[in-house]
Amino acid sequence: MGTAAEDTAGHPDDDGGVPPHRALLDAGWSTAWTPPRPREGATGTERIRDLAAGGYAALPIPEDLGGAGADLAGTAAAQRALGRVDPSAAVALNMHAFTVGLMVDYFKRHRDTTWMLLEGIARSGALVASAFAEPGGSPNFMTSRSEAVQTGKGYRVSGVKYPCSLATTATLVCLTARVTGTDETILALIPSSSPGLDAEGEWPSLGMRESDTARLVLRDVEVDDRLVFHRGPADVIDENVTSGMAWFSVLLTATYHGVLSGLLDTAYHGVTVSRRFGPRTALLGRATRELLTLGSACRQLAADIDSGALGGEAAMAAAVGLRATLSDTRDRVVSLLTPVVGSRLYGRGQEAAGLALDSLAAHHHPPSLLVCDEVVGSFGTGREITFDPAD
Repeated sequence: MGTAAEDTAGHPDDDGGVPPHRALLDAGWSTAWTPPRPREGATGTERIRDLAAGGYAALPIPEDLGGAGADLAGTAAAQRALGRVDPSAAVALNMHAFTVGLMVDYFKRHRDTTWMLLEGIARSGALVASAFAEPGGSPNFMTSRSEAVQTGKGYRVSGVKYPCSLATTATLVCLTARVTGTDETILALIPSSSPGLDAEGEWPSLGMRESDTARLVLRDVEVDDRLVFHRGPADVIDENVTSGMAWFSVLLTATYHGVLSGLLDTAYHGVTVSRRFGPRTALLGRATRELLTLGSACRQLAADIDSGALGGEAAMAAAVGLRATLSDTRDRVVSLLTPVVGSRLYGRGQEAAGLALDSLAAHHHPPSLLVCDEVVGSFGTGREITFDPAD
C-alpha cells in the first residue's frame, strides 16, 4: 500500500503532479494504511463499516496480536489522511483509535490479559466506542456520574453516556463508571449487545452529522470482571490518564489537521484555477504556515511519546497544550481563508462550507478549553495539575 500522502492528493496541478502546498504539508506524515475514497451514496454508518473492514480497526494493535502494529505517530497519520477525505468518519473512528491505543499502551506496561481483548478486536475487525462523555458535559472530564455496583461476578452499571460516537456501529463499548461506596473508577470493555445497553436518539449537531453519534443508556448492565482492565482512584491523574490524554490529543489534532488541510485545498484550487492571486497569496501562505506549525508540533509530540522521551506530568501538559493549540489554529486558519474562499464558506452544499462547519467541532472535545491553559500553567509553576476549575 502507498502512503496517505501519495494516495489522497486531492486536486492535482494541471500537469498531474501533487500541488506544492500539499507536498509541503504532507511531508513527515507516513502511514501504511490509506483510507479509500467514500463510496458514492454510502451513508455515514456504511462508510464507517467499510473503513473498519478495510483494516482500520486493527491499526494500532501489535502485529503479534493480529494487528498492523502502528505506533501513535503512524495512527495519527492515518487519522489525518481520513480527516481529509471523510471528516465525519474520521472524528468517529478517532474515538476507536484512541481507545484501542490506550489499551495497547496499558498492555505493554502491564503484560496482562488485555492481550485477549486486543487479539479479539484484531481478529474480528471490531470497532470500539468510547463511552466517557456524559450529558451536560463537565470541565473535569475525569468525573463520571455513572454508577458501578459490585456483584459476585463483576459489576452492574447504570448511567447515560452522551454524546457517544460509533453508537450503533461499534461491536464493543469502553466505559468508565464510579464504583458505588468507594472512591474508585473502573475502565471496562463490554459488548454493545449487552442486555440493558441501548443507543437512543441522535446528536443534533450542526456539523459532523454522519459520525454515528447518539446517546448510550445503561440500565443495570452486567459487566464481567474479566472485561474490567483497570480499577483505580477516581480523579487521580495516573499513567493511564496521561497515556489516554496523549493518544487523544495527538489523534484529535491529526484528525482536524486533515479537515483543515482539506479546506486549504479548496482555497488553493480556487485561486490557482481563477488565476486571481494578489493579496490572496499572502493569506494562503499564512494559513499554510499555521497548519505546517501545528502538524510539526503534533508529529513531534507523537514521536516523544512513542520514544519515551516525554512522560508523566510533562507529557500531560504537552498533550493538553497541543489540544488547546488546535482550537487556536483552527480559528486563525478559517479567518485567513474566509476572504480567499468568499461566499463558498456560506453556501449550502459547498464543500468549503461543510469543511469549515465540521472543523468547528474541534472546540468541543475534552478537556475544556477553560482549563487547558490552567493545566499547563500549573505544571510550569510546580502546582498540582487538576481538571476541575473549582480547584
